[in-house]
Amino acid sequence: MDQQIYIALFDISLFILVAQVISSFLIKYHIPALIGQLLAGIIIGPYAIGQIINKILGIPLISLNEYVVFFSEFSVILLIFASGLEHGIASIKSAGLLGALGATSGAFLPFIAAYYLYSSQFGFGSTLMLGAAMGATSLAAVAALIEEQKLKGKGINFLVSASAVDDVVALLLLSAVLAILQGTEVTIESLGIRIIILVVLWLIIFGVSIFIVPIIVNRANEKYIDEISFVVLFGLVVLMVYLGYSPIIAAFVAGVALANTSKSPRVKEMNNVLLGIFGSIFFVVIGAEVNLKLLSFDTLIISLELTAVASVFKWLGVFPFAYLYLRNVKMANAIATAMIPRGETGLIIASIGLSLNALNQIEFEGIVFMSLFTTLIGSVIFRFQSYLFSEKV
Repeated sequence: MDQQIYIALFDISLFILVAQVISSFLIKYHIPALIGQLLAGIIIGPYAIGQIINKILGIPLISLNEYVVFFSEFSVILLIFASGLEHGIASIKSAGLLGALGATSGAFLPFIAAYYLYSSQFGFGSTLMLGAAMGATSLAAVAALIEEQKLKGKGINFLVSASAVDDVVALLLLSAVLAILQGTEVTIESLGIRIIILVVLWLIIFGVSIFIVPIIVNRANEKYIDEISFVVLFGLVVLMVYLGYSPIIAAFVAGVALANTSKSPRVKEMNNVLLGIFGSIFFVVIGAEVNLKLLSFDTLIISLELTAVASVFKWLGVFPFAYLYLRNVKMANAIATAMIPRGETGLIIASIGLSLNALNQIEFEGIVFMSLFTTLIGSVIFRFQSYLFSEKV
């Protein structure tokens, strides 16, 4: 058997241990566990202490091989699945149109700002990818913050709903950008049709899932519930990835669908056990992918600029609709702040841009560190505002 599998198992075990130690220490000072997980990856990853260990041993013991990446993707799917399970269809219904408008505005404003601020500096193609990366909120980061503190209430419903819709809007933006960059003949009509198809397909899958899945699961034998829930989860992931959607969106849909079943407490219990083991891996791996040696002065300046623009315009896009929904300035501010993290979504878009030569190395690194900085800033600020959601409103 491939020895990389055993190396991956050791790496994952080590990542989980280091993340737990650092997170437990930071939590004492009211710093989110998510930050500890990111820092654990940066510290122990293959570009830091891991590199020293590898040189001493003469083998790539600390690495980010394909099996580690697999565990990372499994981790984020479980995390988003848990968010859907916890909040169900009620949060989406509760936030309604205002949640959707907040998500859309919060994605488009940073995109438009990036285009007007950086098109002359970076060029057309690079700016489009930059805007797409800056527009997308990290649903994984939002879900982790909520799950860590078990937050509930009207404001959290808006946050969950807006974050989930934001992922769909980000997909639409990225789809349009890729069509332009790949030389496809693009017209307003063709882009409009593409967007309508994606939205309609998402609505159909969502509607069918929340209608059919409860019928099947409620009638199933109790002893098969764990297995059936995984079939539903990964069946939807396969289907939606095949259709061009993110697996994160699929995991959320699966969670919402299963939340509407009478067996949801059993499914939550099973998923919480898995999260207790694997939940931190995704953010540790994100941290481990950060190479601080690449943080030159030019990269640092670009990263800080992008962080500022991404944070301010995301806040401006979300805050008005959060306020209209909550009628509370402090809570609306907290919601808008919680949507600042770019996390995995920004990193994925940056990787696509680099592979298409739409981004050069400095621009790519700028987005990577922007994703990290926004996740750190948004998470820490929201943690100190989370007391606002300690009770239902």
